[in-house]
Order: sequence, then structure tokens, then C-alpha cells
Amino acid sequence: MRSARLSAPFPILFFASAAHAMNHVLLTLYLTLVLVVAKDWHLGYNTLIALWAPGAMLVGLGAPLAGWLGDRWGETRVLVLCFALLGISAMLAGLARTALQLEGALALLGLAGSVYHPVGIAWVVKHARARGRAIASTGIAGSFGVAMGPITAGALATLFGWRVGFILPGALTMGLGALLAWFYLTGRIADRHGDAVEHAVAHSRADATRAFAAMAVTMTATLVIYSGFGTALPKMIEMGTKLGVRDNASRFFAIGLAAGAIQLIGASGQFAGGRFADKGHAKLAYMGGFAALAVILPLLALSRGLGLAAAGIATVFLFEWIAPIETTFLARFTPQGRRGLVFGIRYALAAIGTPAGVWLVAKLYDPADGFFYLLATLAGLSVVALGCAVFIPVRNGEHVPLVAEPGALLEAGE
Repeated sequence: MRSARLSAPFPILFFASAAHAMNHVLLTLYLTLVLVVAKDWHLGYNTLIALWAPGAMLVGLGAPLAGWLGDRWGETRVLVLCFALLGISAMLAGLARTALQLEGALALLGLAGSVYHPVGIAWVVKHARARGRAIASTGIAGSFGVAMGPITAGALATLFGWRVGFILPGALTMGLGALLAWFYLTGRIADRHGDAVEHAVAHSRADATRAFAAMAVTMTATLVIYSGFGTALPKMIEMGTKLGVRDNASRFFAIGLAAGAIQLIGASGQFAGGRFADKGHAKLAYMGGFAALAVILPLLALSRGLGLAAAGIATVFLFEWIAPIETTFLARFTPQGRRGLVFGIRYALAAIGTPAGVWLVAKLYDPADGFFYLLATLAGLSVVALGCAVFIPVRNGEHVPLVAEPGALLEAGE
């Protein structure tokens, strides 16, 4: 009975959450560590932040292949590979001696980071008894990883240097991968061939086509906005707050702690978005998220101190609000046997959106004006996404709930 109350079996939730968290920790380390590397290597911020662009692109380009492998080879085995590649690439980044070596390691890190979302989310959806809550549960772990990335980077760089900031999290990730492999080989985790609970609702091909066309724009816009905001956040904090510290080491830790706190507090948006999806109000909530971003982002450009923190938290909350709703939309319109591939195609959009966000930061940042033009551009993209979200099909004005009836939850308990 206890396991039946969970949105998915506990081992699935644990390893999916661990993979999601470490994926985001490792993919966000460099955004803070770059501030230390710039001091160590005597190179400019613009030059060094651009080294992440190829890795950011590979986060998207590798996703369809990863999803296809998950569909055919089994999600668990591919997730073991995900843990291993993430750990190895992070450790190589910590060992880099030149900008070219660092760029190569970051590129491999981006490729490794392409694996989790198409495979891990398909894994969770397949085992889910309540999709919105299951996706939100693992999503909040990813948000925690995003929050812990700058905190981890700041703390380890302050105590041991930026190289350990890469190497230690990489070693931890490899250990988690070994534990998942042991669970799989001993039969404690097994891949499913179908959904634990049938959630599918029939849609016409025309509705599915219209949904995917609209979401291709909304998801790409979201990726650009999130990438631009997330990349710039540590620098915005450095410019817009008085951290009360003088030495560089303590300052880097304070920046990482502030960025992490903003991400962590805002992460509660996952649960709000997931609950709206389960209750059948997904489209309304999705559109509301973009409308609110269009208002908050310009305010972020004008904020300083506590105002900057509040606006940053609100921005993260809205991103997290949108994320589980997008996933439930895709799960609804996608056949079971193709979810990994479709989720992979979704994250392939990151090949456009994520490096575009990094590029916008590099091009629109100005020491005099800060990130004003960047955030104004991102607000405009929110309006574009809102306009496209209108065209996502609904049934009788609302999506039906994405959670099975209570009896079905108990019957599906493992």
C-alpha cells in the first residue's frame, strides 16, 4: 500500500532523481567556475564562457540518439552509461591544462548531458502512476542540481581550487552509476515494456501535428530564455549585489551560494506545474507561465540587491512551472514505444536553444549596461512562446487529468 501511494516505484524515483540532479550539477559547474578560471588563466570572461558553446550544442544534438538507444536497448542500461560519461568528462575538465583541452572536455560533458532527459524522463513516465507528480518529483531533483551546481563550484573552488570543483562531483557521479548497475544486474530494477498505468488519450493525427508544431517553437524559446538567464545569473549577482566580502575566493563562494539559493527556492515551481498538469489545467498554466516571464524578465534587468534575488527566484519558479507541463504534453501526444526518441528530439532543440542563449549572453553583455538588452530580448521571446502556446489542442476547453484513478494506482503497485 505504501509503494502504491508513490507516484512511481521508489528505486526508479531515486535513481532518476540522482541522475537528474548530478546531470545538472555537472552541466552548471562551469558557469561559476569560469569566474575562477578567468583569474587563473588571465583570460576574459567572454572568451572563456564561449568555450561552453560546443558542449551546450551537443546537449541537444546527442539527445535523439540517446532516446533511440533507450527505446531499443533499455532505459536502465543507457542511464548507467549516462552516469559513467558524465563522471569521466567532468574529471577530464578538471585535468585540462589549455583552453583547447577544456573546450574538448566540456564538449564531451555536453554529449554526456544529452543522455538523461530523453532516457530518464521516458523511464519515469513508463513507471509513473501519476505522471505530473512523478515528473515533478524527479524534476525538483534536477532543479536541486541546478541550485547545487554554483554552490558546489563556489565551495570546492574556494577550498581546493577549480580543478577539484570538476573532479570530485565527477567521481561521485561515477559511483552512483556503479550502484545503478548493481541494482540492475541483481534484478532490483527491471525495464518495463509498457506503461505501469494506461494514461493515453486518443488524439487525431492533426491534433498531434498541431501540438508538436506549436511546441517546437515554445520549447525552443524556453531553452533560449533559460540558457541565457542561467548563464548570466552568476555574473548578474556579481554586478548587482553587495556580497560583503573582499577577497576573491570568498566572493566566488558567495556568488555561487546566492545563485544556488535562487535556483533552489524557485524550484518549487515544479510541484505547482505538475499539480496543474494532473488536475487538467495544463494549457492555461503553460500560457500563464510565459505571460509572467514576459513581465518578470524586464524587471530583473532593473533590479539590484534583494530585488534582484526576488526577481531571480520568480524567474526560476516560472521556468520550473513550465517544465513538467511540457513533458506531460509530449507524453500525451506520443506513442509509448517512441517516447525516448520524441523526448530526444525535444532536447535536440537544445542544440539550437542552449548555445543560442550562451551566444546571446556573450554578444549582449556590456560592462556599462550589464544584461539589459539580453533580458529585454528574452522577454520578447516569452511573448512569442505565449502566442504559439495558444495553438496547443485541448479537449472541451481543458486537458483531461494525467493521473490514473485511485483504484488503478493500487492495481499497478509494485
